[in-house]
Amino acid sequence: MSAKWKLLTAVIVLIVGGGGVAAHKALNLGVPFWRGALVNEWEIEAKVTFLANGKKVKVKLALPELAGSEAARHDSGSLDYNFNVERTTATAIWSADSVDDRQALYYRLRIDDRAGNGAEPVPVEDVVNEDPGLSGSVGEAAKIIAGRARQLSSDPDAVFTSVFRSIRDERESQEFVLLRRHYETESKTTAEIRMGLDLLALAGVPARIAWGVAFNEDRGTQVPMPLVEYSDGVYWKVRDPEDAGEPLADGIFVWHRGDRPLLDVSGGESSKVTFTVARERIPMSRLEDLSGSPLFVSTVLGLPLSERAIFRYIVLIPLGAFVVVVMRNMIGVPTLGTFMPVLIALALLEMPLLRGLSMISILLAAGLSCRFLLSRLNLLVVPRVAACVVIVTLLMMLMSVLGHRIGMGGGVQITLFPMIIIAWTIERMSLIWEEEGKRSALVQIGGSLLVAVFAYLFMRIGQVRYWAFYFPELLLVLLAGILLIGRFTGYRLSELVRFRNFQQ
Repeated sequence: MSAKWKLLTAVIVLIVGGGGVAAHKALNLGVPFWRGALVNEWEIEAKVTFLANGKKVKVKLALPELAGSEAARHDSGSLDYNFNVERTTATAIWSADSVDDRQALYYRLRIDDRAGNGAEPVPVEDVVNEDPGLSGSVGEAAKIIAGRARQLSSDPDAVFTSVFRSIRDERESQEFVLLRRHYETESKTTAEIRMGLDLLALAGVPARIAWGVAFNEDRGTQVPMPLVEYSDGVYWKVRDPEDAGEPLADGIFVWHRGDRPLLDVSGGESSKVTFTVARERIPMSRLEDLSGSPLFVSTVLGLPLSERAIFRYIVLIPLGAFVVVVMRNMIGVPTLGTFMPVLIALALLEMPLLRGLSMISILLAAGLSCRFLLSRLNLLVVPRVAACVVIVTLLMMLMSVLGHRIGMGGGVQITLFPMIIIAWTIERMSLIWEEEGKRSALVQIGGSLLVAVFAYLFMRIGQVRYWAFYFPELLLVLLAGILLIGRFTGYRLSELVRFRNFQQ
């Protein structure tokens, strides 16, 4: 069989295989093929990890009250454990006998967008305002601050606002310095929250800690967000201490409130819970069918959400590679390497396009200048590239600090640029500059940035991203297209312009 027929056979197999699996998922498993037919839900995955000591294990995870309503659905992805949910106490319970080593338990909750964030006021029953038991100079400082807040207003809402604004704005006062040292010795992560709870108690406002989750899938794995729940005499209200006095933002979901612990593990140590959030595009029933399907059909959808999230970016790399192939082999745009434009396009997804292009242009210009200075030292290739990596790192730090000083909040995201790729780009650009001239070097780096922009625009298309993640088998069809382009030997579009003056 000739190479041409081998190629055609491979292309047909890839198209039939990828398209067939996609059709099976859409027609038989009910996965929406078009992004417009999506459900509007959030999925929150709680991951409980601990070190079992070989004895009987029992794990209790407090759940939001919403978990038992019709607006939410849940399941547990943990094997070898007995699992049940106590509806009366809203608690997920895992139990097992004789387990050891590191353990990971998963609980997934699907919430409709219209279900609210769980911060609705709850009627107050019998509540006791416990004395925090502070004594000595720490107790005197706390009483001074609490009394000051109480003098401004006796309204619990105003007291709450006064206490946490004081914690935020008066961090250098003598009383707050003394209190902070006391609470940081007990809990560094929630020191200011614990301080605020005790100050509210001294001011006559019962309060307790609550835990929330940010509806932001770009944050990846996140620890529980500490919130404050306080009583105004009629209702329990939840507030974010960072926005003292303001209603809880819609982007924060209250996972746990009340006087029960968030996590209780017996038979293990070093326990913690983390959350991963994603806006799910298909119904949970369909997702369960996919998870139980054969390996090639389920793909990454059979993984826990915390491990699945990274593939939302990994599946974009073949899309960018396809754009590079089209731009280089069919249009004829020169680039510095093959994958550098793809990695730059991935980094541009994390920030505004124009800002990202400006930053990387400045970075390349400054790095190239430093590279010319290094060339005078007659260094070997590997030390020279390593020196470029150090210089690029320092330049990134400098640009991030300058961006923060001038009010560019996204400046710190410059660290997402692939440092090694940029260092090698500076090295190759300097060699081309010396061997072929500055025009050739500038044309190639300009072409790389142009291809990166087109790859960025292609990867930004919502429907394309949806197909890549939920129908990754369609990447086989993309592979078939790349193989066909690999045999393209005709004129590129740029060559048609280049040879436009030739006449037959």
